[in-house]
Amino acid sequence: MKAEDLSKETTVKITLGHLLLAWEVLSDKFSDLRSSGNLSEEEMRAIWGLADLLEKALIGNGISGRSQEEWKSLVSSATNFIRSVPVDFLD
Repeated sequence: MKAEDLSKETTVKITLGHLLLAWEVLSDKFSDLRSSGNLSEEEMRAIWGLADLLEKALIGNGISGRSQEEWKSLVSSATNFIRSVPVDFLD
């Protein structure tokens, strides 16, 4: 079996709507992972690391510093966008 270089950085293309909603889910649903006891330390670190990367990507795309009302509207728009994307979009 070939040993993969797991430290190699990768690039993932993703729509801004998917990025926003993925970050929202990770930050809301997985913010308190220690209390659940269902994940290993490595799994928690992977989720937190991904959430941090997604947040940096959002900031890099000008999405930060919104009021709660503006944020809710933006998340709603992202949700509606994702509903409109064909299921085979990721294929």
